[in-house]
Amino acid sequence: MKLFLSLVLTCVAGFSQSACALLIGNDEVDGRNSLYASDWGHAYKGGSDLEYDALLRGNPARAFEVDDMAYGFSSGDKLQISASGCVVDLGEECTSPGYDGGLYRGLHVYGLIGLWSTDAASIAALDLSHGNPAFFIGSLLELIVPDFSAPLYLFMASNDGIFADNSESYSVRIDKISPVPVPPAIFLVVLGLLLGRGFVYRRVC
Repeated sequence: MKLFLSLVLTCVAGFSQSACALLIGNDEVDGRNSLYASDWGHAYKGGSDLEYDALLRGNPARAFEVDDMAYGFSSGDKLQISASGCVVDLGEECTSPGYDGGLYRGLHVYGLIGLWSTDAASIAALDLSHGNPAFFIGSLLELIVPDFSAPLYLFMASNDGIFADNSESYSVRIDKISPVPVPPAIFLVVLGLLLGRGFVYRRVC
């Protein structure tokens, strides 16, 4: 009986833990684009150190697009971001989205980074209360869209300091991860099996 119940529970768990990836879209992230080229409240607005002298270096990053239009993400959605390709940003070396050459502005240098914006046309950072709101995406990242009362837009770029000599781009795919609910029929099957077993045991006894 214990073995039977174990098999039933395993069956239900197999159904309940499955998930489905639904494609939202694909886009390109130009290696010459920077999250910090414009002043949206970040700390990298000038200084003798290149790390803090980011304004007007590179082209302003743009929002992730689907069918040539900025895509608004809904709060609470679970996303899977996968990136491929490479950007020539380390001399003549073409670095992958997940490149890890140490930290630069708090994130992996020469890797793919992102930022949530409340505006589709230009960066209006969602939250500046904890310092730099940018985050590392790399080659693969799963995340939950932050809470906000309106759609949010994802801006992405290479984490570089000098963009004038950059070339190539990253290819980015974003999927929405949706849990697959347990089909109601499976519960009826399990209930029938349990009742059937109970009936058999009563008849035997």
